[in-house]
Amino acid sequence: MDGVPIMEDGFSAAQLFNQGYSYAYDDVIFIPHYIDFPTDAVSLSTKLSCCVALATPCVASPMDTVTESSMAIAMASLGVIGIVHSNNTLSHQASLVRLAKSHKIPFKHGLIFKSPSDSIIFADEFSSSP
Repeated sequence: MDGVPIMEDGFSAAQLFNQGYSYAYDDVIFIPHYIDFPTDAVSLSTKLSCCVALATPCVASPMDTVTESSMAIAMASLGVIGIVHSNNTLSHQASLVRLAKSHKIPFKHGLIFKSPSDSIIFADEFSSSP
């Protein structure tokens, strides 16, 4: 965008959120625009509470057809959270939470890295790599 003036259409995020009052979702229209920084420089992490951090600001709905222990496990593996619904007894809710928290997300160990110029003829070559 060398030499081409950028047309401003609306408010910047700083202008929008520092006006002293807030907007609902349908009060704001987001317009796609060129950015002058890499996308991996953006962090979406946030704190749900003082002790719970999320890698991505996403929460599964607390509905009995949505967030059972399997959904909570899947959500946790992505760095987000599922809220267990309250349509069950306290003991059943506790068992869902215990089941979700007892699941360990597997980590790969002993990974093998090859450069793009390396050729791989057989899968056995991976087991002999240092």
